[in-house]
Amino acid sequence: MSDPRISLYIGNELYPGGGSDPGGTIEILQRSPLTSPILSLMNRSAASPDKLVYNDQANPVFDSSGAYIGSDQWPTILRRLQGGNIREVYLSFSTNGTEYMSELVAKNRAAALKILSSVKNVLGFDGIDLDYEGGDYSPSSPIYAVAAAATAAGLKLTAAPYTNQSDWQAWVQFVKSHSGTVSWLNLQCYAGGKYNNPGDWLNTGAPIVAGTCNNCCCPQTNCTPANMQSLFTLWRTGTGSVTSACWSGTPNTRPQAIGGGFIWVYSSIKGPQFSDYMNAVKTGLGG
Repeated sequence: MSDPRISLYIGNELYPGGGSDPGGTIEILQRSPLTSPILSLMNRSAASPDKLVYNDQANPVFDSSGAYIGSDQWPTILRRLQGGNIREVYLSFSTNGTEYMSELVAKNRAAALKILSSVKNVLGFDGIDLDYEGGDYSPSSPIYAVAAAATAAGLKLTAAPYTNQSDWQAWVQFVKSHSGTVSWLNLQCYAGGKYNNPGDWLNTGAPIVAGTCNNCCCPQTNCTPANMQSLFTLWRTGTGSVTSACWSGTPNTRPQAIGGGFIWVYSSIKGPQFSDYMNAVKTGLGG
């Protein structure tokens, strides 16, 4: 496989404060095979529903006027992130974060576009990821409204589906019809998507970056570095096997043109095992 994406969802480790060490984390990430970090997740604040927060209440980022209210250190940290093998950075919106943005598009489109413009021009992200699992994937779904607004703001798009393949295929075509870019889809092949084979999604209209995790549910998914290497090798070549604790799909028997791999989530693999996990994905993808 030529030039596969290797992606990783990353949380508070890259936001200043709360005992985090963004500078040290960046050094670790840039020494790894990582090409495409996805910072997650942007949520609607439970305490202040008019605000978007990064993961929790301690990290407010935007209010409903579109104003950036986050740490003044964050833009500098994010711009330092591109280096080493890292060539693009995305910001992920959770289900309720996507719904927040969709509602804001309907109520105050100018404010929504201000937020998305700041994501690109103030924070320096290449695009946004929609980790949307709200159940409604029709054209009236929040994923359509947010995709159209993001495209208008000059942002690229990714998403993290695990089911409803035909609906996501329609969404990809919608984005393309509005002159937007779906850079890839982060297909969940763990937990609720544990039975997914990325080869079954290759006709969706965007590159498929297949994902797994070392410990998540439900159903429970547990993958060691060796398991991950075997799994990506199986998906890529059609040969080999992997334990059912890591993946429960039907193995392919011929090579698949998947566009890369991702891991959910950095907090679960950071520390001494980090390099083993990231290199397992790289090796499994043929790197």
